[in-house]
Amino acid sequence: MSAKLLIASGKKTEAIKLLDSLRRESEPSASIFFELAKLHYEAKDFNQTESNLKSAIRLQPDNIWIRQFEVSFSKDLGRYDEAINVLKHLVILQPKNDQYYDQIVQLQIKKNDIDVALVTLEEKEKNIGWSEKNVLKKAEILDNADRLGDAISMINTLVLKFPREKKYLRLISNMLHSYDKVGEAEPYLKKILEIDPNDIDAKLGMILLSNGKLDKDSYLTTLAPLMSNPDVPIDMKIKELIPHVQQHAATGDSLLGRQLIDLCDKLVIAHPNEAKSHAIYGDVLKNNEETTAAIRQYEKTLTLNNKNFVVWEQLMYCLNDVENYDQLLRTATDAIDYFPNQAIAYFFSAKSLIAKNDFKKATELLDEATLISAGNPNVESRVLTARAEIAFKKQEWSKAMELSNKALQVSKGKNADAMELKGDIYKETNDLKNAVVSWNKAKELGGNAARLAKKSETQKNN
Repeated sequence: MSAKLLIASGKKTEAIKLLDSLRRESEPSASIFFELAKLHYEAKDFNQTESNLKSAIRLQPDNIWIRQFEVSFSKDLGRYDEAINVLKHLVILQPKNDQYYDQIVQLQIKKNDIDVALVTLEEKEKNIGWSEKNVLKKAEILDNADRLGDAISMINTLVLKFPREKKYLRLISNMLHSYDKVGEAEPYLKKILEIDPNDIDAKLGMILLSNGKLDKDSYLTTLAPLMSNPDVPIDMKIKELIPHVQQHAATGDSLLGRQLIDLCDKLVIAHPNEAKSHAIYGDVLKNNEETTAAIRQYEKTLTLNNKNFVVWEQLMYCLNDVENYDQLLRTATDAIDYFPNQAIAYFFSAKSLIAKNDFKKATELLDEATLISAGNPNVESRVLTARAEIAFKKQEWSKAMELSNKALQVSKGKNADAMELKGDIYKETNDLKNAVVSWNKAKELGGNAARLAKKSETQKNN
């Protein structure tokens, strides 16, 4: 109880010492080993975590809580086979718990064992019973494996079971579209109209088909029901959205951006507790230059799942764009704790400290970023720009210009921040013509448009 109180009050080091004393002095106890394993895990001491966990399992091999922790620990270390074996043991202990089957399937998909995952779903159905969710999961796996015919056959079992239900017909239509087999969707759209002659989306689909105008942009208007349907697996929806999100990122098409925002809004309403829905919404908002809204979506993503570094990275880029350096520093520090081998997190942490004029600590972090990046040109160019910014703040103009030019050289002329900094250096050295030229080039490279426009306008007025 004393150890539990220490843990509750945040004194985890003292709790570990106390539990270690208990472990040495008392009879072997699975509870003590388990508590130690959890504490060492929080401290990221994985060797001690594993040692204590094994001792706890040896004493109580059928303890549900201990074995569930073992699953999480094995998954975090990428030991998927071990996690699957433990989950299979848990299935024996609790054969009606469908979450164990779902976790096994998830891991088998990660290992690309598609056929094995389908067998696991068959076992789940045999032991727990038939479910719509199980059929949709099979269809999703088949779809992601590019086995379109098998996926459609699977969903057709739901069409036969629920002949008056439109959503399954619509799902097949959407899947055909994603494989550029738009013409084959016609019979499914007709069946929807037989069920509901006033279905606007099916009507639109038929009109577009008859006019031969059902291209990918037009088809976005028919995706709303799919995104709004909480019964359709989210991965199917993400697969539909990704090509359009990529197109939006490449072109900056504002109309496409608005359509995607509307669809993602429906997606997060249908799947409020799915990290993927908020992550793709964040990407769309970021690409649409709605940075503050994107930040909220990335933050929500991390509350649901903080194990995808790409989301951390996107959030840090957004916070840097809006110059929220206090939150950027907190976010970058957390990212380093979770992902100590990601150099870009050290860069963003240094960037925050430069804004606070803590050049010594910032330089140390930039040194770490350089060491970890191992010559990655993107990180190297950004680090050089940060070093140039430190020189700029110290009014070391020549050094700042030299580092900025080097950053541009490493990035093959694509580092917008380095180009913007060159403009700032020109301004401070009274070369106003080259300052404006550099800022305009930075804008063309995708730099912060609002900030650059303000600089150019201020210079023009002066």
